[in-house]
Amino acid sequence: MSGDSFVTANLSPQEKISLAIDGLHAPRSTAISKSTASDHLSMITIHVQEYGLSREDLSKSIDVLTRPFSLQKAQALQLIKLLYPKERVGDDIVIRIVGCLGVGRGKSDQTVQVNLLKWLVLVQPFLESQKVLSNVYHVLFMHLSFESTRQWVAHLLFLATKRKDVRPWRIQYLLELQNKYRECQHLTGLLLLYKEYFPEIVIDRFAKLRGALFKYPDPQFLTIIHEVHARANSLSGEDPSFPREGLSNTKRRKLNIPEVATLDVSDKSVTVEEMSSLASFAKNIDRVFLPAQVGSVLRHDGMVKRILVNRPSRRAWARLNTWIANSLREELEDDEKNDRGEESVLGELLARSYELCVYTKELLVSVEDFLCIYLPRWDGFRHRSTIFKLLLLMPIRRWEIIDRDITSPLTVLFRRDTTNSSFRYDYLVFLVDLLRSYSVRCGNAPSYGRDNQIDGLSHAEVMKTMSSLFAHWESNFKKVFDFDPRAMEIQSASLYMYDVVKLYATS
Repeated sequence: MSGDSFVTANLSPQEKISLAIDGLHAPRSTAISKSTASDHLSMITIHVQEYGLSREDLSKSIDVLTRPFSLQKAQALQLIKLLYPKERVGDDIVIRIVGCLGVGRGKSDQTVQVNLLKWLVLVQPFLESQKVLSNVYHVLFMHLSFESTRQWVAHLLFLATKRKDVRPWRIQYLLELQNKYRECQHLTGLLLLYKEYFPEIVIDRFAKLRGALFKYPDPQFLTIIHEVHARANSLSGEDPSFPREGLSNTKRRKLNIPEVATLDVSDKSVTVEEMSSLASFAKNIDRVFLPAQVGSVLRHDGMVKRILVNRPSRRAWARLNTWIANSLREELEDDEKNDRGEESVLGELLARSYELCVYTKELLVSVEDFLCIYLPRWDGFRHRSTIFKLLLLMPIRRWEIIDRDITSPLTVLFRRDTTNSSFRYDYLVFLVDLLRSYSVRCGNAPSYGRDNQIDGLSHAEVMKTMSSLFAHWESNFKKVFDFDPRAMEIQSASLYMYDVVKLYATS
């Protein structure tokens, strides 16, 4: 560093950071020289990932970045990458960043604006008040027309959107933008969120999204933030300025199921939240309203399940299948990307879906479609118990379909399992359980015989499916009988399966 004013030998790291930021912040009418700014940025870089920025230092940094011509663009972008707050981010920071958006005299460079918006997405879990995004919602929304900042504006709106924010004129404006910029997936994603709140208004159909658009953009940022906070708290001996749960939620380690919340109902209507017993449900079944987001049915509270089953609505089931299909697709991509195994959110979502399917006594269309996509990519280990239990709920299909969608991809895994044979054993048990399930369904069908159908299949088609399933089981059983001592435990099942097939073949 040059100059007597930058004698820093006796200063603490935090004081060095503050002194460097003061150096960047000082000039207000003219741009700071490139070499001087570089010296200051080097000092900040050395210490900031360990000690972070105080509230005052962060405020000064934002002041520099939102003031045009204070720094050259490359140096401004470098400073943004060094903004690691060690305290909650104040509302004034958010307001100043939103206020600097746009074009014209006195506005920051567009690339700087883009990176400041991305930084707001990064620190959103650590805002002093989440209400501040609601307060600037309208201003952000009007900046969707700017192509350069659209991605991160849409991301912030996605995080901030509440039911009260979804208004008809905003829906119309989004539809117009989406029609104009059809390749912008972020506009489509925001519209899909709006559709969750008002499916009867947003009736347009949209193409499937490519991946999870609104995932947290920089997990490494979270790691550094956590280290900064841990160090700051250990030095001060105080409680964390914000809890670690904020990090977990942002990284989607917990399943994000919508809350049970019913909105915009009339005085004569009854909400799910008001019902606390079966008696009140039975009394008000004709007046009860489903929650705003039907995905809340996956919560452990069974009242929403009762409404869906006892007062069926084709539109409600369609909304639920859409929500589950989108969630499963998103979590599958996250599961494969992060390799979280049994701890992944996908496993919990599948388990919740299974609980709902058991309650309704049939497999949801969205879950069945997902399984057909997932099995060829499955490793045979993750979520194995849940996968097999879900497959047992599938309707009876023609053997050609079962072989294509279920037994063929599972047979590939069966052949690969040459080490401990755990998958082989579980798969053979699954096949026994599947044939038993089919036989129970045939037995429960009233007057089932050659002139009747079950699951839309004729007697001959059902018999072919069961016979082919038995032959498939027998073929695989013979491959392990002489090598796996546990095979004896399910040997008797072959007699049961043979008797079942013989019984229904002659009925």
